[in-house]
Amino acid sequence: MKNASQSNKPGHVTKGDLFDDLGFSPAETLEMKIKAEIWQALLQHIEEQGFKQAYLVATLKAHQPDVSNLLRGKLARISITKLIQFAGRLNLEARVKLTSPKPAKPVSSVKVSTAKAAKSRRELVSA
Repeated sequence: MKNASQSNKPGHVTKGDLFDDLGFSPAETLEMKIKAEIWQALLQHIEEQGFKQAYLVATLKAHQPDVSNLLRGKLARISITKLIQFAGRLNLEARVKLTSPKPAKPVSSVKVSTAKAAKSRRELVSA
């Protein structure tokens, strides 16, 4: 049986971008992020307007399984182009903005003198 401290322990701590940690390429990561942003805007609009699936099937000119995938967030089955078409059919405006990458943050180095490191090792060994 696990004790309380083990059950609250995170299974994985990300080092920044979750997509990077999962091994996706920068291009795949960018595509997934763009899809997610468009999808969130579409879903918010659909929920605000109270659209039902039958209405969306007709308005989006899509099959019911495609509308179901959209509403459930199954984005792997929907292209960015299709998401933009859906936005247009719902009278939403879509814009694409490209930006230059942000300069990388310099990595700060930590310097430890060998004398201090040796003293620390001796303290650890003698403890």
